[in-house]
Amino acid sequence: MQDRDALTTLAWLVEAGADEAVAEAPVNRLMAKPPAPAAPVPAMPRAAAPRTAPLPAPSAGNDAIGDAMRVAAAARNLEELKAAMEAFEGSALKRAATNTVFADGTPGGRVMFIGEAPGRDEDRIGKPFVGRAG
Repeated sequence: MQDRDALTTLAWLVEAGADEAVAEAPVNRLMAKPPAPAAPVPAMPRAAAPRTAPLPAPSAGNDAIGDAMRVAAAARNLEELKAAMEAFEGSALKRAATNTVFADGTPGGRVMFIGEAPGRDEDRIGKPFVGRAG
């Protein structure tokens, strides 16, 4: 690097806010030899994982999940899916929510954002990604 180039680079660094040197002398990281690999740490034997019993199948009398899946699968477009969600009575959220927060944007868009469960502002307005967190 020429002296003029070094001064130009230094002036640029100062203008960018650099106000101290990191080391006493410059280090060419491209020429530095990589550090020797550390000695491998012996693997600790794993304790046997406790066996858990499989979850019981949902009772036939309360098949809200199956009902929801069937209703959603029958929808042919977003409007039908939204109407099916608004009419679905198998969720406790339906009784606690003020509005159905379904979607907002361009149907058929190339990008879709999926967020967490609707918060207070989303429930109040009925649209996703609104309020302070949106």
